[in-house]
Amino acid sequence: MPMYDETVAVIENRVLTGGHFLLSLDAPRQAPAVRPGQFAMVRILGRSDVLLRRPMSIFDVTSKDGREGGPGKVQKLGVLQLLYKVVGRGTRLMAELKPGDRVGLLAPLGHGFFEEEYLPRAHAADEILHVAGGIGIAALLLPAKHLAEAGFKQRLFFGARTKGDLVGLEEFKPLMRGSLFATENGSSGYRGFVTRPLEDYFTAHTNKKFLLMVCGPWAMLRATVELAKRFRHPCLVSMENRMGCGLGVCLGCSIRVEGTGHEAYQRVCTEGPVFWAEKIVWETEKKLGIRE
Repeated sequence: MPMYDETVAVIENRVLTGGHFLLSLDAPRQAPAVRPGQFAMVRILGRSDVLLRRPMSIFDVTSKDGREGGPGKVQKLGVLQLLYKVVGRGTRLMAELKPGDRVGLLAPLGHGFFEEEYLPRAHAADEILHVAGGIGIAALLLPAKHLAEAGFKQRLFFGARTKGDLVGLEEFKPLMRGSLFATENGSSGYRGFVTRPLEDYFTAHTNKKFLLMVCGPWAMLRATVELAKRFRHPCLVSMENRMGCGLGVCLGCSIRVEGTGHEAYQRVCTEGPVFWAEKIVWETEKKLGIRE
């Protein structure tokens, strides 16, 4: 798969709620090459105090006139969008970016939600359920768009700390049959974790088959996977690991998977970030540094 390391220009750095931003980059070679679930490594130029690139899920790809891609439209794509939240030095510097500024962009990277792998299970499902925790929502828009184009029925479960963290909903709304929200402080939807309404939905529809696509913090991923296993629904997870290189060289993002010897570990940046949930050895993942 093609991958490009380029310096690209900022088109827009839109302020959203809850410290979130939507960064649009002029990336005419990278945007058309993106597949759902892949990510990018962003480098802040001219800063010696920020050495490592920041890994970020690719939220969307569009054309410069705002029209979206799709079958027969790939050649028009040129804008790559990253949805991020300010949480540290690197993202604080990103929040200061203005139109015309330039950043280093290594993209697209990783093994995402590739349709040739999930389509058989998607066709067997009554609905595709997207389950997001916080900024994990960024990884799910592109697969949702592809599934909508193919005519699949979809539903969104989105959990966050507060109402202000429920970002990107306008883009998801036309793609979903319905959406259920949960916030830890009760400011929108269910009070508590998103796994509660998800469990209620499973319980109320025991005669239906679902395929889950999930991205969020480690504790939320594991709880969702346990529910999917209990109700016997296949589940794809996009892992949010710390990364050094994004190219599989440093091995810092490795996770434990089913297997022995060298096959017992895989790299989130290359073999992932998307894995079938049953492949991951969840009991050991917290010890390997996955973020909560």
